[in-house]
Amino acid sequence: KDLYELIGVSKSASSGEIKKAYHKMALKLHPDKNPSEDAAVQFQTLQKVYGVLSDADKRRVYDETGRFDDADGLSDEKFNSLYEYYRGIYKQVTEEDIESFELEYRGGDEEKKDLLEAYEKFAGNMSKVFMWVMCSEEAVDSHRFADVVDAAVDARESKRYPAFTSWAAKIRKKPAPKDPLKPRPKKKKKAASAGGGGEGDLMAIIQARQNARAAAADDLFARLEEKYG
Repeated sequence: KDLYELIGVSKSASSGEIKKAYHKMALKLHPDKNPSEDAAVQFQTLQKVYGVLSDADKRRVYDETGRFDDADGLSDEKFNSLYEYYRGIYKQVTEEDIESFELEYRGGDEEKKDLLEAYEKFAGNMSKVFMWVMCSEEAVDSHRFADVVDAAVDARESKRYPAFTSWAAKIRKKPAPKDPLKPRPKKKKKAASAGGGGEGDLMAIIQARQNARAAAADDLFARLEEKYG
C-alpha cells in the first residue's frame, strides 16, 4: 500500500499539497456524489488515508517503516476498493467541476456539517480544522468559521474548547473579509497532458512512477492540483 500513490502526490509533498490532493479525491468520493454501493466506506477510507498523511507523527512513522497503526482502519480490502474505484473516475474531474463544487459547498449545510465534525474531532484546534475542511482557506474563512462554531456552542450543539477560544480571540481582533464567499479567481489552466485533462491523470502518474522505478530509483511522480472531500 502506498498512501502517497493513492492520493497522487510524491513522498516529499508538503502538507498543503497533500491537502489539495485529498480535496480533489473527496470531490468525487463523497457519498453525496459517489454512486458506488461502497461510497461510504470509500470516503471513510480516504479520510483515514488523509488522517495518516496529515498528522506529522503518523506520517513520520509511515515514511520510516511503510506501516501505519491498524487502528486507523486501513485494511487491504478497503484500500484496494478505494484505489480501484478512484482509478476509474479520476480523469473525469475538471477545473469546472472544482469551481462548481466550491460555489455550492462553501457556506452551505455540507460545509457546516464538515466544519463542526472537524471541530469536535480536533478539539477546537483550528489549524487542523482548516487542514481537514474542504475548500477552506484560513486567510478568508476564519471569521466565518468562528461565527459557525460560536453559533453551535450557543445552541448547545457543540462544546467550547480552550484551543478555539484562544484562536477566536485573535481572529476577532483582525478585520473580517468583506465578501469571504465570493468566487475565487480562476487559476490559469495547465496544458493538457497526453491522454488526460488539464489536471493530469492519475493513471499517467502511476505509469510514470512505475517506469521510473524500473529505470532507476525512488523518484516518485508529479503532484496534482486542487480541491475535494
